[in-house]
Amino acid sequence: MHSTQLNTSNPDNLLHVGVAQSTITPPIGFTISGPEFDDRPALGINDDLSARCVVFKSYGQSSALVSLDVWGISTSLRKNLSSAISQTTNIPQTNIIITSTANGNSPPLWRDEADQPPEYVNYVNYLPDVVAGAALEASHTLEPAAVGTVSAILPNLSCFTNPNQPENLETERESLQLTVIQSSDDNIKCIIYNFACPATIVGNTQQWTADYPGVASAALEQAGVDAAIFLQGASADIRPFDWWDGNTKPSHSERTWPDAQAFGILLATQAIRAAPNAITRRNAPIKTAQSHDGNATALRIGEATIIATNQPQPIHYSANLRTALPNTKLLVNANSSVRDSLTSATERTTTLATAIELANQIAV
Repeated sequence: MHSTQLNTSNPDNLLHVGVAQSTITPPIGFTISGPEFDDRPALGINDDLSARCVVFKSYGQSSALVSLDVWGISTSLRKNLSSAISQTTNIPQTNIIITSTANGNSPPLWRDEADQPPEYVNYVNYLPDVVAGAALEASHTLEPAAVGTVSAILPNLSCFTNPNQPENLETERESLQLTVIQSSDDNIKCIIYNFACPATIVGNTQQWTADYPGVASAALEQAGVDAAIFLQGASADIRPFDWWDGNTKPSHSERTWPDAQAFGILLATQAIRAAPNAITRRNAPIKTAQSHDGNATALRIGEATIIATNQPQPIHYSANLRTALPNTKLLVNANSSVRDSLTSATERTTTLATAIELANQIAV
């Protein structure tokens, strides 16, 4: 890890970071839902669903990034989560980004409360307190840290729904973007890793699972990272492995838990190999910007800029963002609210313009 020497002898205004996580797996018997298969009751657990949180403080400004291992988050639940985190930590709601890993075997949290199975009434009411508790723990464990970015390439791990895309889109699809946060003892405190592929490897299971992002984050944490936060990129036209439309003999066709393990461990391996190449710095001001409707947020920590939109987006979205913002080190997150289909061309144009505007607002 290339970094500046951290001086922790006196309090300072440079970057401080805290992390925490909580288990949010619903009880056995609760409904598993997702984009492909009918609702069914959970009969067991392959791996727990988690809420992971990282809190940043620098030059008197604070921000939080929260990730939930769920398919999506409804507008009302997002507001309740943001409000609970803000009330608990005193971080302004405009400085809080709430994302989902878009796990395809999930509690149905993207539905309005009236459309959720009845057993979820108490769960949905209690979840904001659980997530806010993790954010509070993260804010109480702030310590001097340095942040940097690095990227890696993951060829052949995913594919386009329709093959034979332009090379610039192939490059974007294969890119793994990392924001690496180093603590004062020269260890990696947090990795925020960004890859464009849906978390829908595991098929019609009745076991709770966070799919490959859960595997990858757990592997990174077992390797010594305090918290590993997955950001799903613009991936509405991407599929895992070689599951392109019309492939009659796809690999990993059974879609089992070991398939998700293989994908997640490979992703984690590449992330942990790339992370030491990040050049980290403590002088990392925090800046945030949010769209008027709350559907898009931008967070800058030092040189790293995270652009998050609640809407599903194809890989063109992130490729176009990089073209428009060539000097920005971007991590692009999409699809944390979930809709039945891709947004229209007009909506995508508007969303792209909004993201560029937000990035420019926090660029200086």
